[in-house]
Amino acid sequence: MGSAERTGFSWIVTQRDDAAVLSAVGDLDLASMEEFRSGLGQAMSTIRPPHVDVDLQRVDFCDSSGLNTLIWAANTVEAAGGRLRLSGLQPRVTRLLRLTGLDRRFSLRDAPTGS
Repeated sequence: MGSAERTGFSWIVTQRDDAAVLSAVGDLDLASMEEFRSGLGQAMSTIRPPHVDVDLQRVDFCDSSGLNTLIWAANTVEAAGGRLRLSGLQPRVTRLLRLTGLDRRFSLRDAPTGS
């Protein structure tokens, strides 16, 4: 589990069905980027090929650093023969993905796998 000591951001990885679920809490921004990458790395190493569902239900804010990290994660997972899905998107994050056109880049789900 990730630590919220410095950034206010934390994460936990669980497994549901055929996917590792990375549940994030806090803001996805420059301050939390490294912590988020750490969680994504753990999620990607859980299942081979990596099938990762990123649960953003408790993420209310995402900036360009967070978007770049999500793109990096999708590219990394896909290069390893897996897939990355985003779920639980809050309205502000959904709007950001639509404004940037990234809603077409990611597989989006209403709820995490198995919920």
